[in-house]
Amino acid sequence: MIARISGLVVAGLGVAACILAHALPAQTGFGLGPAFLPFWTGIVLAACGLWLCASPDADPDVSSPASRGFARAAAGFVLLLLYALALQPLGYLISTAIFLVITILLLEPVRPTSALVVGIGSAAFLFLIFRVWL
Repeated sequence: MIARISGLVVAGLGVAACILAHALPAQTGFGLGPAFLPFWTGIVLAACGLWLCASPDADPDVSSPASRGFARAAAGFVLLLLYALALQPLGYLISTAIFLVITILLLEPVRPTSALVVGIGSAAFLFLIFRVWL
């Protein structure tokens, strides 16, 4: 029953996105306009919501997912939020390196030195790509 209610909410958000996207210009002089992405995102949301409404109820014998998986997902969301907030005061390079190191340690049990090398190296490489080479 919760899946059907969630499906209705998601489908409603998708329809709202499609309706609100019509207020934006559909096309500009050089290609697709700002209405393209919100409209098609709304279509995908509405389709996913309808799929949730039409899917059969979950088997009551199947156990719910472990709380550890939910905690990791919630930690990832909080980490992403903190990364977005840290970009302005710390700058791209430092905040990206910290974000990558903590994300690697959160997702996979590896040695901290490996996470540091990969996180700092990836942040430096991304900085070079987007700041120097482009």
